[in-house]
Amino acid sequence: MSEKIVYLLRRDNTTNLPDDVYVDAKRRVGSVFDKNGNLVKGLSLQEQKSILPHIIGMENNDPGWNNAVRRFYAEMSIEVPQKGVEFDISTEEDGRPNNPMDYVKFRFAINHPHVAEEEDKDINGTRYYFFDPKQDEQERVAETRQRKDAYKNLILICEDEARMDVVMKANGESVTDLTKDQKELALEEMMEADPAEFIRIANDKDLETIALIKECLDCSVLRKSGNTYLYGDEVLGEDMEQTIRALKLKRNSGMLQDIKSKLQAFQS
Repeated sequence: MSEKIVYLLRRDNTTNLPDDVYVDAKRRVGSVFDKNGNLVKGLSLQEQKSILPHIIGMENNDPGWNNAVRRFYAEMSIEVPQKGVEFDISTEEDGRPNNPMDYVKFRFAINHPHVAEEEDKDINGTRYYFFDPKQDEQERVAETRQRKDAYKNLILICEDEARMDVVMKANGESVTDLTKDQKELALEEMMEADPAEFIRIANDKDLETIALIKECLDCSVLRKSGNTYLYGDEVLGEDMEQTIRALKLKRNSGMLQDIKSKLQAFQS
């Protein structure tokens, strides 16, 4: 059996009601029509036929089946207290829900316009959201591992000041007049702000070329018009990727040396 428990929770109070009144207020997710004028159900026709007979108490081949299904969803109402509602949406190996009513309510609610799949997805002012403890745990573990990887990269980078300079320049930061300790602090702030982006930059195979391009832009050795990179009036590339490829071409080695010489002259 695939075990899964989720919770339907209220969003924080954004109404004009005092918090104590809002907490005690009864809140329900009720029946609603979709943009085509059909009752929101959440289950496919096949799922309705296999799951709902046990809940409605009627076989799906009964003449009154369709009316019974419409009435069931027209009367659907899920009360959501302040602490939220727990749903057991576990399924057996063949896909059958372990708790049919919880599963039906979950599928109804997840398709409801007032309910978001996650807390961060506040689409069109949704009033409720689902919380999956197992998914939340997995995401937090992934974030922790990512931060550990970012710290490993930071430690390796800080062993070589030249490497520190390249990473900072590739991130568009100046290293002028900074001590090694100041660079280390700046890199740590960069890593803390976005561990995933820090790892990407630190391991970019074109890191040195990116750093060179950004440094040349700061010193006006290269210029940018829209997304296009230029050396004088010569177009290097329509974006960063094309520009990197151009500078790495063997036939452009003379131009690359010329660019580096002008950058060095500007900085001396």
